[in-house]
Amino acid sequence: MNNLEFFNRNEARDFINKNKPLAIIPTGSVEQHLNHLFIGMDINSATKIAEELANKFSKDAIFYRPLNVGIAEHHMAFPGTMTLRVNTFIGVLTDVANSLIRSGITKILFINGHGGNVEPMRTAMQNINLEMKGVHSNIDTSEVRTHVDYMELLNKDSKIDIKYTSYWEMHDPNFIKKIINDPSYPGHASEYETSVALHMFPNLVDKEAIKNDPLGTSTDATKEKGKLIYDDIIEKYSNIIQEMLTD
Repeated sequence: MNNLEFFNRNEARDFINKNKPLAIIPTGSVEQHLNHLFIGMDINSATKIAEELANKFSKDAIFYRPLNVGIAEHHMAFPGTMTLRVNTFIGVLTDVANSLIRSGITKILFINGHGGNVEPMRTAMQNINLEMKGVHSNIDTSEVRTHVDYMELLNKDSKIDIKYTSYWEMHDPNFIKKIINDPSYPGHASEYETSVALHMFPNLVDKEAIKNDPLGTSTDATKEKGKLIYDDIIEKYSNIIQEMLTD
């Protein structure tokens, strides 16, 4: 896996110049996950997925994890939870995208693992995409008459491609219905996420505490379900990456 942090400056320059890689960046959170999951579940699940994909596309991708913390104000009643202000979170993502593009990386895939990041990221990604294209694409805007024309021009002629999704959004709903009983999917520390944890981080799941889950939604979780979910996530993201690399 090509982890940006472990390159020296010559290695980073040479790999980027030669391979024109796609950057894979996880986002998540450090927050309470009831009594049976560890508080780093969100960022570590997104990181593991991103690392797996960076390994799979080792000649064409580079991995970087800029921050562990996400937007988790709604979990601050529980010690150990960490949170950022929305503007801080969005500012970091914007600066990361800008730094990567200035380094020569024009394709970026953000993989999110935390529900509290969804709405801020959805808004941020649209603005980041347009801002980076507007700043770095050197597009002639002399004939632009409306903002719609401008956006269409950026999206048509820019080589910059920034995508974002949360990993649980990868599935076909019918696929999940065949695996997960919990109607609140993906939920929080529920059947879906607990199954994922049992597959990814079995030693960090308190199986006894599952029996006393106050929400009562994780008791149907199994590592077998988690593997099916994980494999589907990797397959779906692989398709997205392949499309980004061939565009």
